[in-house]
Amino acid sequence: MVLSVHIRKKLRHFCLQADFEVKDKVLALLGPSGCGKSMTLKCIAGIEQPDEGLISLSGRILFDSSRKINLPPQKRRVGYMFQNYALFPNMTVRKNVLAGMGRKPDPALADPFLERFRIGELADSLPNELSEGQKQRTAMARIAAQAPDVILLDEPFSALDTVLKWQLEQEMLQVLTEEKKPTIFVSHNIDEVYRMSREVCSMKDGRILEKISSEEFFDQLKEGTAGLMPGWKILPPGQGDV
Repeated sequence: MVLSVHIRKKLRHFCLQADFEVKDKVLALLGPSGCGKSMTLKCIAGIEQPDEGLISLSGRILFDSSRKINLPPQKRRVGYMFQNYALFPNMTVRKNVLAGMGRKPDPALADPFLERFRIGELADSLPNELSEGQKQRTAMARIAAQAPDVILLDEPFSALDTVLKWQLEQEMLQVLTEEKKPTIFVSHNIDEVYRMSREVCSMKDGRILEKISSEEFFDQLKEGTAGLMPGWKILPPGQGDV
């Protein structure tokens, strides 16, 4: 599948201009806070509406301003992991997973996903009883249960400590490798992008600067020619946030 995004949206401080495609791999949107990364995901998911443009998935139109098409989020088949995971606080882990499977699904349908993400023993727990890592696994299980065509990850490791972050990155990479879906991974952390993505789009003031392979991007970092904001510090992989 190919996700194609060509949109414009006027925001308070700039105009979001996102133009890129991603096919069955992880594309990172990399840039500082407030540059339009999360808004781009919300437009793809249908939470926000662009002013103009086109969003399509292998020919299926999700949004087209010229034809006045704007599918609601529940019809886009997009799995979205928010920074805070957005679990339903009054639902158990099992019910949170089932929430991605339509109306009144058989509770047993959650079992393969609870087992896959090693949260079976937490099936009857509420989100406020979970650690950050357990919350993320629950959110990952809910996305997998939705069987989405596109996966959107909005800084999914921002609440995790370094040791847990590395472990969950490996788990998420395995899941994304198995799913083989167009995936957009939002981050301001070059360290995470190095490990998670195959392609990189740098963003500045709402604009996609370019889309290149991860290998080419990190070659540019070494040469000091990558399109980054002034003042960013480039650290070798494994040495923390930027």
